[in-house]
Amino acid sequence: MSSTLKKSVLRQRPRLMYAGVNNNGAGWLNEKKPSDCAEFILIKNGSGKTEIGECSYPFATGDLIILNGGTSHREYFDDTPGRELCFIGVGNLHIYGNAGGEVLKDRDFCIVHTREYFPALQGYFSQLIAETESSQPLHEQISEYLLRILLLFAVRLAAYDDGETFDENLNYIRAKRYFDEHYLEIDSIEGVCKSLYVNKYYLSSLFRKNEGVPPVKYLINKRIQRACEYLETSDDNVADIGKACGFSDPCYFSRTFKRVKGVTPLRYRYLFKLEKSNK
Repeated sequence: MSSTLKKSVLRQRPRLMYAGVNNNGAGWLNEKKPSDCAEFILIKNGSGKTEIGECSYPFATGDLIILNGGTSHREYFDDTPGRELCFIGVGNLHIYGNAGGEVLKDRDFCIVHTREYFPALQGYFSQLIAETESSQPLHEQISEYLLRILLLFAVRLAAYDDGETFDENLNYIRAKRYFDEHYLEIDSIEGVCKSLYVNKYYLSSLFRKNEGVPPVKYLINKRIQRACEYLETSDDNVADIGKACGFSDPCYFSRTFKRVKGVTPLRYRYLFKLEKSNK
């Protein structure tokens, strides 16, 4: 066994500064500001994004967000049922090999997919939060041990991750931005893959994980949403709207629109105007 492994990972007694649960509605959950201590956020259920610096990074159920002290961030939940996250702030943190207050040595944050560790982490987070609100005997000692366990799990997961999840999130953001900016011009998914230098199976896995749909469906949904805007704000004929939204065949456009929205484009326009006039 190496001398590094023989040394205690936690060099001093960490201190729990705060702990809690956030299961508020969809939208931004907090103001963007730096914390005085290291923070750990476990996504128990739902999807959304964390904004760190000038960039946003997606998260989903089972992700653990690890932040060094002083890192400005805020979190956003999509409108999905059962959304909930747990969070803790830890002070007096001294991890072997890192500067004081640092969980991560060479980066300010990481987002880790906890995978098989997720059930255990859920339990530890929930019990730690419960103990902080408890007056039962030994609650302080139990809280201390639970905190140590969570910190050791975080160090292990960050080491296993080694930037893989971070890179994956950046790849997803890059791919999504490309779709959002070029969805009217894209001819094929293969062409997108060439532009992004990724293979279609990797691209598909990124969208399925973060959007819940394959990239083709994401592209179609973007085009149909644009078509809805045209139908609501113009009197252009359906064929011209379909062409402007990337559908060269009017029949295919109408079939696709009905499959996505449940009604034909003309019916959609009629219902929109009817609702707008409050009749």
